[in-house]
Amino acid sequence: MRFIRVHAQDRGIDKSKIGIMGFSAGGELVTLIAFDDFRGQDKAKDVIERKPAHPNFLIQIYPGPLGTPKESEKGAIPAFLLVSNGDACCSDPVIELLKAYHKAGAPVEVHIYDKGDHGFNMGGRSEFITIRTWPDRLADWLRDYNFFAPIRK
Repeated sequence: MRFIRVHAQDRGIDKSKIGIMGFSAGGELVTLIAFDDFRGQDKAKDVIERKPAHPNFLIQIYPGPLGTPKESEKGAIPAFLLVSNGDACCSDPVIELLKAYHKAGAPVEVHIYDKGDHGFNMGGRSEFITIRTWPDRLADWLRDYNFFAPIRK
């Protein structure tokens, strides 16, 4: 995240629209980065270490159970969460994070699909239409938050 922030302008990336996405165990890494305290170190020699590591939004697709915060702040970054209710390992973390965001009044969108299990990836191999088309829900959410807008120079 820090490297991306340092080099964002060089690559035409808006520094205010840097998000992070993870599936399953990758969702646990998203949790670690999004909710732990990774502020920049103002006096670091390396310019990358001076930047904060927090994303501006997070996307968790059937995230694993480790590290899910029990509480959230009102100013928490926007979150998009998606899981199948049939996912024995990973529906609970989504529900817990939803509760934390809801209690804080923080921005969250959640999709809990009735059918399916863990590991449906981008949905292309699923027999279920809702699972096959979930990336469209994510694209809609990204557009609603204007995360797809071009950089103004």
